[in-house]
Amino acid sequence: MNRTGLFITFEGPEGAGKSTQISLLADVFRQRGRAVLTTREPGGTPLGEELRRLVKHFGGPGSVAPEAELLMFGASRAQLVRHVIRPHLEQGGVVLCDRFADSTTVYQGLARGLDPAFIERLHDFTLGDCWPDLTFVLDVSVETGFSRARARSQGAPVDRIEAEARPFHETVRQGFLALAERHPERFRVLDGEAPPAAVHRHVLECLDHALG
Repeated sequence: MNRTGLFITFEGPEGAGKSTQISLLADVFRQRGRAVLTTREPGGTPLGEELRRLVKHFGGPGSVAPEAELLMFGASRAQLVRHVIRPHLEQGGVVLCDRFADSTTVYQGLARGLDPAFIERLHDFTLGDCWPDLTFVLDVSVETGFSRARARSQGAPVDRIEAEARPFHETVRQGFLALAERHPERFRVLDGEAPPAAVHRHVLECLDHALG
């Protein structure tokens, strides 16, 4: 893909603080005169938002087969890439995305136990070469993630993925750390348990270093 834009994703366990950091970084880019688009995965398009509702809230933890869940994420991502992300990058803009293909590799591949080779082929089909330029992993303990998710829900039921048992979320956390170790050229791991202002400073330091 011929593009001049910048594509940055934020990953991590539940409650890692991704949306806060995306909002702070978007403000910085706008102050620097860049056209910024913020989006999320699954979601970001009318089709994607409907799939998000289904994949997160259709029944309880076991109500959607893992294979169906994987394909729903893939469909949402294909729509988002072609209708939102790629056009913005081709215009030279900045895209900041809350989760992307790495979440599927970790959640559906490692935590759900689905075939990693098939997931890689699905990524090839849904993304083409539209991979992020830089990915921040905000690392938090499962205890911290659970606590933040409960506070965020304000007493409302958590979604079906958040409701998974502790071993599932432990696998997710370790999966992100393993991915970052495997691909150091793209990933930066930050302490998501630090105060948001400190995390933001680290994001800017990593970004300025990566961009020279």
